[in-house]
Amino acid sequence: MISYILRLFLCVLFLQMSQLYGQHTFRFSDIKHHVGIGYNLGASAPFSLPSTIREIKSYSPLFTPSIGYEATYDLSQRWLVGAGLRFDIKGMKVTDSVQYFHTIITVDNGSGDRGTFEGDFSGTNATTAKISYLTLPMFAGYRFGTWNLKLGLYVARLIHGRFDGSVSNGYIRKGDSLGEKVLIDRATFDFAEKIRSWDWGGHIALGRNFGQHWQANLTAQVGAQPIFPPSFKGVGYELHNMYVTLGAAYHLW
Repeated sequence: MISYILRLFLCVLFLQMSQLYGQHTFRFSDIKHHVGIGYNLGASAPFSLPSTIREIKSYSPLFTPSIGYEATYDLSQRWLVGAGLRFDIKGMKVTDSVQYFHTIITVDNGSGDRGTFEGDFSGTNATTAKISYLTLPMFAGYRFGTWNLKLGLYVARLIHGRFDGSVSNGYIRKGDSLGEKVLIDRATFDFAEKIRSWDWGGHIALGRNFGQHWQANLTAQVGAQPIFPPSFKGVGYELHNMYVTLGAAYHLW
């Protein structure tokens, strides 16, 4: 539902932009080029906190930079369109208390024998996610004074993904919450190979110009597509990339 509303709203916006463009004579001199750097802060998380998560014990951001290039084209003194290419790292480390959290874990009995269990785990869950993307943002923008507002879509290709962690101090019920109870001192999981190759969603950015060359930006990105496919049962709910980017850009020419 959220992705449908987002796409509908952006279609209307870009239709209005195309009408403006139809009244505009294209000039290469109206293209502006920028390079930027930023820091992504957020999480790969569900849109709302599920009942299986009872308490967030800790959250830590990781080193998650964003580096890229952006070109904008002026349709008028107020309106603009643009696109870019960015290298993005998105990630976080979180520890939470869960109850009947559906997952797939690997247990080592200490003698080298490893067993895999799928079921509902209760106890402590610690997860580290760090995912690298090559991102193509596309947007329409509006200027008011030294400020500008941009709204658009992004498409991202996975470069490298990490999603692993451990469960401890609890138990897992095999299959579901009514299955056989197995005590877990500590077990691990690694779902990196299950991360989708593509991510897409919407973004909104607010920027302020400082002089002719510098601009500070605050960008919110929300992934419309879950990072894992529906067939994957290692996480009992959908996870979406939801991040805010604090950044600065330099106007080249």
